[in-house]
Amino acid sequence: MKLTMDIFFWDIDGTLIRTDKAGLYAFEQAVRELWDSPVDFRQVHSAGMTDYSIARQIIERISARPASHQEVKDLTRRYEELLQEHLAQREGKVMPSVREILAALQEKGALSLLLTGNSRKGAEMKMRKFGLEVFFDFEHSAFCEHSPNRDDVATRALQKILNRFEAGSSRLFVIGDTPNDIRCGKMIGAYTISVATGTFSEPELASHEPWWSLPHLPPAPLFIEKVAAAG
Repeated sequence: MKLTMDIFFWDIDGTLIRTDKAGLYAFEQAVRELWDSPVDFRQVHSAGMTDYSIARQIIERISARPASHQEVKDLTRRYEELLQEHLAQREGKVMPSVREILAALQEKGALSLLLTGNSRKGAEMKMRKFGLEVFFDFEHSAFCEHSPNRDDVATRALQKILNRFEAGSSRLFVIGDTPNDIRCGKMIGAYTISVATGTFSEPELASHEPWWSLPHLPPAPLFIEKVAAAG
């Protein structure tokens, strides 16, 4: 099947939504239960990282040794089990213009996918909480799937599209709030759109030379106009 639509890969946390740190609180509770230890998240790099990378960092911080794959898997599984409760306890928010842009892309027949460091289960919970699940094709999105490396997630994202469609004539876009999003987007040949709505400033993100650097997502008509002119 030949695909001629534009394909948009979206990061979640800091780009589409804010969860008021529900994920970090879920990890904190999981660590207390499984390791009987507190964790100092000031020493854990979470922005742009996968759930497995975060879990590995936590375990290695509190154990002072390399984490085994099974330990990482167990901690991430318990985090997923606790995430729904922590999402429900916190209000969070959808980032400005997100819902309008997703609706406009859907109306134009574009394909919106997730390219995220979240597991599929965690991503679905977050999208459902904010009513954004209707905009995404989860089957062809890419999740951390036991990987600590976001570049691996991007590679799988592209492979899923290539496996289903003849995508050579399609334009790819990656939208995110970290340098990792820019890097992995470039790696798969996408137009990269950076938004300074996470922990990185616009100048910090612009230094990585994305195709379009923004302080935040613009109104939907401006977004649609800009991406239509790509290429």
